[in-house]
Amino acid sequence: MKPAFFFLLRHGQTDWNKEARLQGSTDIALNDHGKEQALLAAEKLSSQACRYILTSPLTRARQTAEIVASQLGLAVQIDQRLTERHFGAFEGMTIEEVLEARKAMLPSMNPEPDLDGMHYPKNAETITEVYQRIHPLLDDIKDQDGVLLVSHGIPFRLITKIILGQMHSSPNASPVRFDNSSGLYEMVILDPDRPPVTAQTFTGPTTMGRL
Repeated sequence: MKPAFFFLLRHGQTDWNKEARLQGSTDIALNDHGKEQALLAAEKLSSQACRYILTSPLTRARQTAEIVASQLGLAVQIDQRLTERHFGAFEGMTIEEVLEARKAMLPSMNPEPDLDGMHYPKNAETITEVYQRIHPLLDDIKDQDGVLLVSHGIPFRLITKIILGQMHSSPNASPVRFDNSSGLYEMVILDPDRPPVTAQTFTGPTTMGRL
């Protein structure tokens, strides 16, 4: 059995997002704009019958979840499985620095490419490892309609891959609804001005298709 509907929300903006730096497991708080984005996300979700929130424990996600919860009167539970991918030695680097570092850091890079065909530091969490914690979480909510998952960029991509068969990259704090009323999930975009994108269509500041 699958939930008739559930929701997914990437955290609001941080200063590192603004600088296009990989955050991973580094615990960065929301900036003021990120807090405003979380309030707007709550407005978009206000008519959507959210029942409760599961959030990553990292501050940027937890703050986003708490802002939404305060506006909608929901309970928040922390779930470690929703945390962002640990990028190892890449954390704190900008996207451009990562692209250059792949050449300079060859001795410390995993010689085997990850599932996306890219090479990452040996101390980074693999995409497979993220998948192995995300998939059971989706199984755990299979009988629960209206759950809002608050997470990060890489878990967002993997959840969309699991549910839709294709990865999507989300702007900060742009909520979506996964609706199974027809028997097959579709993603309903709740903020049409800031929709998730695929690697083939992205136009904004995202690592999609670059990492």
